[in-house]
Amino acid sequence: MCTRSVVATVVILAVAGRAMAEDRYDLRAVTSLAAGAVTGQNVNSPVPGFELLLLKDGRPVYHRAFGAWSVGRVANADSATKTFSGALVMSVTEQSATPFLLDSRLSDFIPQFDGLMTPITIRQCFSHTAGFGNSAALNSTTLTLQQVAQSIAGGTLRYLPGTTFSYGGTSMQAAGAVAELAGGAPWNSLFSQRIAGPLGLFQTRYVLSSPSNPRIAGGIESTATEFGTFMEMLRRGGVHEGPAGAVRVLRAASVQAMLTRQTPVGVPIANSPIDTPYTDNADYGVGIWLDDRDPQGNLRGAIAAGARGFSSWLDLDDGLVGVFATDLTTSGNIQPLLYMIRTATEQAVRNPYCAADFNFDHTVDPDDLADFIGCYFSSAPCAEADFNVDTQVDPDDFADFIRAYFGGCEL
Repeated sequence: MCTRSVVATVVILAVAGRAMAEDRYDLRAVTSLAAGAVTGQNVNSPVPGFELLLLKDGRPVYHRAFGAWSVGRVANADSATKTFSGALVMSVTEQSATPFLLDSRLSDFIPQFDGLMTPITIRQCFSHTAGFGNSAALNSTTLTLQQVAQSIAGGTLRYLPGTTFSYGGTSMQAAGAVAELAGGAPWNSLFSQRIAGPLGLFQTRYVLSSPSNPRIAGGIESTATEFGTFMEMLRRGGVHEGPAGAVRVLRAASVQAMLTRQTPVGVPIANSPIDTPYTDNADYGVGIWLDDRDPQGNLRGAIAAGARGFSSWLDLDDGLVGVFATDLTTSGNIQPLLYMIRTATEQAVRNPYCAADFNFDHTVDPDDLADFIGCYFSSAPCAEADFNVDTQVDPDDFADFIRAYFGGCEL
């Protein structure tokens, strides 16, 4: 864009009106943490590449890729899948012709879950207290989900049901087979009809282990934007704000169940991949970690986390959703970093600036205009000029900044 066109845009928008500007947040600390991770700061080993998306009250306020990654790249979500699957199970509890609840037993639908397995419930299966060990059948590309459930039923338990927190995917695979029976359709069809379709997700799908045996606890691939859309729906209590208006995807009670601890307090922990400073490491809802509580025990945050780093979190106090999309590292490598990013984001949104205060000096003046123009026309990439956070620096950003600049602010 030439300078003359820029000036013309300024004049036109200045005459057009003075719409009030939205808040803007100083997220430079987040950028510093993210950029540092690529070089090995605050992690055990450098993170080769990732995408970071932050939503505040459903509006993107930060969206960038770092290292060997690009915005919109599809990643394996690994165990972050569990949250999608938990949501689908809750949807089936809402809309099943056959009575199907969290306290329904596997044996109510598949009689082969007998003996010590008879009392195992869907609740226990989706909160890692069912007692199963690992099963190689989860990786089968020839068996169906129903056949895998039969194989699991023919095995043995590692722990008595309800007595031990043991993180794994076998129990969710069995519960997924029951959800198919209760829902009257294959798992992938239920997912398309009840979750992906209403949310408008086109790149989120179960790719492991096979279409007939989807990995319930770890088979999804997704993008930062689509996972963020899903998590924002949970943050809003089951409602998705789509192009045609608000759509209820889950009942508020279903979301509340997902975000309510399903594991007994003080349950022995056989294994847990998470290390949170705010709760114990077995604080788990329906397919999601409840990893941040205040000193009184009230839930502040929850996270879906995958083995190779894909993570998405809710900050319920501050109206935030975050997505760290990658499959190039490990969950353990980035856990401390994610808490740093979450804290930096919280601090930023609690101290908003006028959107036109481009240099964050609490004053909207010609310096902001000069700084924005300098960034916008910089020969080097200047992500700060992506004023509307759509990952493109283009004339729309200039127009949005000018609207904010002439729109007025309450400082």
